[in-house]
Amino acid sequence: MFVAFVIVFCIAITHKARSDESINAAEARSVYILLLTFLVWTLIAVGMGFRGTHVALMPHVSLLWQAFVPVILSIAAFFFSGTLRSGLRGIASSTPGHWFIFFQALRIGALGGIMKGIRGEVTSRFVFWVGIPDFLFGLSALVLGWLLLRKAVGSRFLIAWNLVGFALIILPTFVPMIYWMNDPGFVFIFEFPTILAPSIVVPIFIFLNLLHAWGIHVIEKNNGG
Repeated sequence: MFVAFVIVFCIAITHKARSDESINAAEARSVYILLLTFLVWTLIAVGMGFRGTHVALMPHVSLLWQAFVPVILSIAAFFFSGTLRSGLRGIASSTPGHWFIFFQALRIGALGGIMKGIRGEVTSRFVFWVGIPDFLFGLSALVLGWLLLRKAVGSRFLIAWNLVGFALIILPTFVPMIYWMNDPGFVFIFEFPTILAPSIVVPIFIFLNLLHAWGIHVIEKNNGG
């Protein structure tokens, strides 16, 4: 259900941008194709999860490789498709900022992993090192969204906040990846349904962080800021 909501949000902001003519039909189609690719990858990840393939591969692949699949797909599509780039630019600059921000409030869901760590159901300290900052970032989204609606926050702060949201996932996860891969309790991240977090949910969250920051930059540039 959570994955479905994330995908639906991406479809909704694309549809809105197309409806208000911020992007054209070809640009919208390119974004929908990328989202369809994400959906296909999600189904593959789910199938592997049911078969236990992710856990079986853990001793042989010393990285959280699942997270790189949507990232590589996004980067490749972005650099090779000018239509997609212009479509994403249109979506980034036309989507209301508070939509992006309140969406990030869903990161409060990290509390579930934190509670499992407290109860001892998950022994890896990953749930604390990544989960607690992620949870706090989700809480900050509620406050920031409220402030933005009242025009009480500046664009530079919003860009910095989005970059922090990106870094809170990337730095504690991938910089010490060798440490996590040698942590016996880290196997939980490869089990179903937890595997859906690195496979698709988290990449989309941080992708939208970057998209929002880019949109703010585009608007500032167009306004001569």
